[in-house]
Amino acid sequence: MTCTKQKIIEAAICLFNTKGYHGTSVRDIASEAGVNVANISYYFSGKKGLLEHLVTGFLEGYISTMAEAFEMRHVLSPKEVVFLIVRDILHYQSSHRSLTRFVYRELSLDSILIREIMTTYLQREKYYLKHIIETGREQGVFIRTPFAVFMSQLKGMLSAPYLYPQYISEVLYERPSDEYFTKMYGKEVEKWLSMMMEGNPSPVTQVLHL
Repeated sequence: MTCTKQKIIEAAICLFNTKGYHGTSVRDIASEAGVNVANISYYFSGKKGLLEHLVTGFLEGYISTMAEAFEMRHVLSPKEVVFLIVRDILHYQSSHRSLTRFVYRELSLDSILIREIMTTYLQREKYYLKHIIETGREQGVFIRTPFAVFMSQLKGMLSAPYLYPQYISEVLYERPSDEYFTKMYGKEVEKWLSMMMEGNPSPVTQVLHL
């Protein structure tokens, strides 16, 4: 990747996060990157093309990360594969923090681009996880939590540190960008996964069933 193209990408991620996609002009991006406006058209065919490049590039890496973990299903148990997928995704997101934040915000919007992306990429995510969950159920190691509920909660946990960084830092007094928080958060996600997949009841659940 050329130096100019990388500068444009980095500038766009920064500005899209601070000013929003619609609040950022190509001139803003060019000024932030220190390049000529014409370079944005040359490399990305304009702001919309730049948006597509950022979102699809992120999701290509996201799905590739998940696919690599999914391939381990031949040597690992279903539970181990799910844990590996989640650990690798958390690491991938942490390694691309600013881009992750921007993409998750875009995914919350209803647009033709986002609908196309959901069909192209997120259906593959659903396939990988549904296959592993169903395999675990067949082996009698996972409880039958509705898959839609499981996925909704899992996606919420994976995206929360990037959708609500101000809340986490200013209300909860944690720093979501710190490595310590990322590790701590990952461990708590794993505890939740164990409960959801294996049905380990919490003390409250045990009382309710007495």
